[in-house]
Amino acid sequence: MTEQVKTLESFEDPELEGAPQGIVTYLPEEIDRLEAEAGRFRAGEVKEETFQAFRLKQGVYGQRQPDAQMVRVKIPGGILTDKQLVALGKLAERYAPLKKGHITTRENVQFHHVKLEDTPAALRLIGRVGLTTREACGNTVRNVITCPLAGVCKDEAFDVVPYLGAYTRHFVRHPVTQAMPRKSKAAFSPCASDCAVTPMHDLGFIARVKEENGALRKGFTILVGGGTSIMPKHAQVLYDFVPVEDYLRVCEAVLRVFNQSDELRKNKMMARIKVLIHRIGIDAFRQKVEEELKQPWAERPIDPTPLLFFDEAETAIPQHSTSRALPKVLPPEFLHWRETNVVTQRQQGYYAAHVKVPMGDLNPQQFFAVAQISRDYSNSRARITAEQNLLFRWIQEDNLYFLWEELNRLGLGEAGVHEITDITACPGTDSCKLGITNSMGLGRAIRHQLDGMNLDDPLVRGLHVKISGCPNGCGRHHVANIGFHGGSFKGDKEREVPAYEAFVGGNFEGGDVRYGQRIPVRIAAKKAPEAVKRITDFYQQKRQDGETFNAFVDRVGVKAFAEVLADFNRAVAPLGPGTIQEYMDWERTRLYEVERGEGECAV
Repeated sequence: MTEQVKTLESFEDPELEGAPQGIVTYLPEEIDRLEAEAGRFRAGEVKEETFQAFRLKQGVYGQRQPDAQMVRVKIPGGILTDKQLVALGKLAERYAPLKKGHITTRENVQFHHVKLEDTPAALRLIGRVGLTTREACGNTVRNVITCPLAGVCKDEAFDVVPYLGAYTRHFVRHPVTQAMPRKSKAAFSPCASDCAVTPMHDLGFIARVKEENGALRKGFTILVGGGTSIMPKHAQVLYDFVPVEDYLRVCEAVLRVFNQSDELRKNKMMARIKVLIHRIGIDAFRQKVEEELKQPWAERPIDPTPLLFFDEAETAIPQHSTSRALPKVLPPEFLHWRETNVVTQRQQGYYAAHVKVPMGDLNPQQFFAVAQISRDYSNSRARITAEQNLLFRWIQEDNLYFLWEELNRLGLGEAGVHEITDITACPGTDSCKLGITNSMGLGRAIRHQLDGMNLDDPLVRGLHVKISGCPNGCGRHHVANIGFHGGSFKGDKEREVPAYEAFVGGNFEGGDVRYGQRIPVRIAAKKAPEAVKRITDFYQQKRQDGETFNAFVDRVGVKAFAEVLADFNRAVAPLGPGTIQEYMDWERTRLYEVERGEGECAV
């Protein structure tokens, strides 16, 4: 393996030199140990379960395909520099057989089908530009997300990114967070609109400014105990206001209480912090936190100041002059894109542009081009969003058209971000051991279905569709207006049929988080795109004037949707040459079988 690694690392990458240090410190010795442990595992000197727990902490996750790894790169706050984008493109080009990276709803970037022997070289490559996979998997503090507009949002209380950075830095490699009962996910929102969707997180932080004794004080409303999967729960308010000087100490107390809850360790499927709060109530949990804050470790404050993250590129406002003349008549495609994808920043004269990334996939050439675009039009930065898209900030108005032109050439200039065609989906059975269905394939099929529909109705166009390949909800189907999660049923001759359960009425926007209601039908995968059309047609035909989709769901109830979809419920034709496609999943060429392994999320 040593010779192979030397060969793989013989590439010269001058464009990666001089990259700033990332939020999480890259430690080369961790990769050296991963390489050594992988060698010992291959030699039979280490048990699989022992090595599994070790590699997960390094962000290397087993796939459903034998001897294939998913490498999850942790991107705190979704912030990527131009050099980091180049490095991710090189990782996709060299080590990912599918030649792509996948943006996740946790603002990570995942690379699939990587050989175990290649993982040390891949992690060293991204380490050169300040990226790491440390604790991107396992029972740790996972990647911390925020609104991509944090710092430029007109409504924000203050920029939460420095504090997100401090939270990440404090808890990575922290002895309390290395083997918790289960993972912990956190989100920071800079304003009351709560674009980071804090109620669906283990820990959520909403920025607030409070007047005390005539002075303004920064702090957070802290929520705890949210999550989705098979037991959806909204996080509850732990404290209405915690000053920024004390939020790390309070959070450490929360995670210490969680880590000490040994009863949760008896069942990994019921071991998230939401389960503890569901059992004992928020008041009893708050009491446990306050008792923990009286322990010796908490006697001294945890000053976040040395840990705060300040991005130098956010302090130097870029000036990108252009000598190019705009067209005398701007194309309607550009005007539509500007209307749907561009927002004004609080900094006068600057704009932020959302980039719609179909199904969250970027190929190496797109990574490289996005890096160059960030240099030419932005501040050498791009931000990942939880909607599996990208965002450029600090765009001058005269450059918006030229930015769109560049994106269009890359296949990334599509209008309609945050609309019905901007579908979110997890990888599903493309790679995940827990996947039941090919959620990415369904996402593409629904996009194709929508392309043939009239989407002039703004109330339909503004809907959100999200898909998960299993009930766990990595595609965020719980908070979609129309959501799907994978399942199956028995068809003709007891053959298994790939299928979906459908949900309606979810929401994640405007600070009003609600989980969708399940429609009591099970729909064959190949009929799911038509089910979307049935649902939207029903809404258009029966709604009251100006009635939003979720208000319509509340008024008519899910039973009405079940009646509309009744002929789809477990419906499949007899198996034969002309109907065999109904027994195959999307983008598959063999008869479907449920092949669900043991996931590594809870290892």
